[in-house]
Amino acid sequence: MSAPTTAPGTAVDSFRRAAGLFASGVTVVTTRNGAHLYGITATSFVSLSLNPLLVAVSINAHSPFLEEVDTAGRFAVSVLESGQRDVSQYFSTRGRGRAEGAFPGVATHEEQTGAPVVTGCLSWFDARLHAILPGGDHRVLIGEVAAAGGTAGRPLLYWAGGYRRLDAADDGTPDDRIEAFADALSVRLHESGLSPQELIEAQSALEPAAAELAAFRRRTDGLAALREALEGSRAAASSSGRFTQESVAFHVALGVASGNPAIAASLQSLARSCHAHYAAGTDAEATRRTLVAHQEIYDAIAAGDAVRAREATTEHLSVVGRRLCRPAGPAATATKEP
Repeated sequence: MSAPTTAPGTAVDSFRRAAGLFASGVTVVTTRNGAHLYGITATSFVSLSLNPLLVAVSINAHSPFLEEVDTAGRFAVSVLESGQRDVSQYFSTRGRGRAEGAFPGVATHEEQTGAPVVTGCLSWFDARLHAILPGGDHRVLIGEVAAAGGTAGRPLLYWAGGYRRLDAADDGTPDDRIEAFADALSVRLHESGLSPQELIEAQSALEPAAAELAAFRRRTDGLAALREALEGSRAAASSSGRFTQESVAFHVALGVASGNPAIAASLQSLARSCHAHYAAGTDAEATRRTLVAHQEIYDAIAAGDAVRAREATTEHLSVVGRRLCRPAGPAATATKEP
């Protein structure tokens, strides 16, 4: 038999480092036994079952909390909100978890079982003890949920040995299925030969509303997308092909900035047709005027001026429409602006 390649101590250290890189929510687990209260901080909490409604939390096998829960037959799990780091630290400090009547400095209330729930927490689960199972040097408390609830907010997280918070600007990962559908529709619309008139009609129905919503919401990701497209347009001003690409990106970014997934997907679906029609006839003057128009739209959105954002977008599309829909031939003199 070959000798183990990793010493036991090193294996434990590696395990701890690996486990520490799993971001987890922070909870306070509490119970009540008559007037006696007990609470501890725990991160190893999971929802376990829907039928029946079960939750589980792992507790050190030597913790007196296990005996308290076993005697009381109930416990509550309070998922802490991002501003409740002090509550987590309170219950993780040795000797502070026990109290008579109330926890000093920590407001709690009761729901169904009588176990205390931390007031102001992000969500909570009030449970009757279902089982206590062995788990190595820990025990797994399983509770059957009698009541649960929550509110709007962001969780307090624990990762890599420290408390963390979600990025306030992060609204979550968009649904990739919607993005894929919009891209497929963009291909189909381009292949079907969407006319300039049809394109402008669609843009005029969507983009002024998108700009107005963007000004109302002023989403960080939307403003960043618009700025990136603006900066890319300026950098590409000497190349008509690259400039057209960045100009189209600005129109698509209006959908992102609106915060409405249907509008965002619709504007994305127009991207290929926009590029095909905008590419013809872009010159230095059209480039300059487009940069001015896009900057004006961005400034209105960034300032929260919804009326001006809608008006500026409508004016810009009117100029674009005159160029795209003008009669072919030397008599055409409309301003070129993508």
